[in-house]
Amino acid sequence: MSSKLLVVGTIAYDTIQTPYARVDKIFGGSATHIALASSKFNLDCSIISIVGNDFKKKYLELLRGNGINTSGISISNKGKTFQWSGQYFSDMKTRKTIETQLNVLEEFEPKVTKEFSDPDILVLANLHPEIQINTLNQITKKPKLIVLDTMNFWIENFRSPLNKIISMVDVISINDEEALMLTGEKSITKAVKKIINLGPKFIIVKEGHKGASLFYDEQNFFVPSFPVKEVVDPTGAGDSFIGGFVGYLAEQNQILIETMKNALVYACAMGSFIVEKFGSNNLINLSNESIKLRVNAIKEMTKFDNQ
Repeated sequence: MSSKLLVVGTIAYDTIQTPYARVDKIFGGSATHIALASSKFNLDCSIISIVGNDFKKKYLELLRGNGINTSGISISNKGKTFQWSGQYFSDMKTRKTIETQLNVLEEFEPKVTKEFSDPDILVLANLHPEIQINTLNQITKKPKLIVLDTMNFWIENFRSPLNKIISMVDVISINDEEALMLTGEKSITKAVKKIINLGPKFIIVKEGHKGASLFYDEQNFFVPSFPVKEVVDPTGAGDSFIGGFVGYLAEQNQILIETMKNALVYACAMGSFIVEKFGSNNLINLSNESIKLRVNAIKEMTKFDNQ
């Protein structure tokens, strides 16, 4: 029987401008990218989210076509789907938000029905911390793993509820700048200790094109990023990263330190695929063989003779 993965996050229309191209209102959002990345693994994935009256049915069909349960996606007639517009500069790392239209996301109050109340793995994707707390409180059976994502906006403006939800999860995925912002520290080592003291057992610190580290029990494990030939769109990299991480873990009988380390390799692999095209386009027809080849390539990058 396949493990059950529940992803609670956003579904969006993204408008993205880079120095090389522009796309308007493409299918995006944290829940979208996480679910599509995780769907490449043997699991039962479901999404809880909200979309507006302008949302195209073909995108629901796309999700279903990738084995994702969409019955938890509410379609509101009160407004439009969440929209985000951003611009990337020549280094493809520096990003500026042009516009954010919350639209129906402002009314989003996740309802965790009986069908979704006992996931094996729960991902609380980038959302208001109060929504994340409300969602977790509706889960009736403790999952094997609860993974949290957040961002600088919540850190700056909603510190109290954010600290509360951090204390309730097993893993927090955060980038290096956010870790320093959250703790007020100047070094990642000190920042990680402070975050661990808030409650999570594991902290994933992402460093973009450099790679990511898993911190636990005063130890850490680093995995480099795969050097893609061309970065087209970094928007969903962190979400696809999480999708690869939880997707791999969902296939394992137990969640151990060694499986977490392997999951981090798969996370880096999936994060590298999504940046090669706009939106989630590179994930849709991605083969298991391609994933395995990239995972092996990342492992080869860190292999050495210790004699």
